[in-house]
Amino acid sequence: MTVRNLPISLDCILCESGSNPRNMSKATRPTTPSTSGLLSHSRCRYVTYYLLETRHTDIETLSRQITAWERGESPETVSESARRPVRTSLIHDHLPRLDEDGLVEFDPRSGSVTRAAGFEPRREEIKQARVLDGDVGPVEEPIDSVRYAEPASGN
Repeated sequence: MTVRNLPISLDCILCESGSNPRNMSKATRPTTPSTSGLLSHSRCRYVTYYLLETRHTDIETLSRQITAWERGESPETVSESARRPVRTSLIHDHLPRLDEDGLVEFDPRSGSVTRAAGFEPRREEIKQARVLDGDVGPVEEPIDSVRYAEPASGN
């Protein structure tokens, strides 16, 4: 495998023969030495962060959560109009790339997103990226202070 003075990503990794890996079957495609090229886009990172916690999800749940992270909202408050462009970019760009790289298995017909075999060897790299991103994770609802809560009735 030869990498030619380009950022490391699936698009720029070329085989010894000079053929593009996108045109190869998954079995003969070279593996990337690092996820750093794919993880340069926040939505690709967010997909992998979500899959750190769960093995399987669907495009609707994933797009809702990623929209919430991007907007700093709770997933329950994310509108369909806010989620639509995120879902579209995941379906047409980010999930196919992550699938080609072996991090996820994406079925566009069912909307299923599952961790692939290539995810586990890269788990630590993904965790490090998550820490650098400010430990993006589920948005928590604010907790009301117990001090100012209504007293419990003891009937």
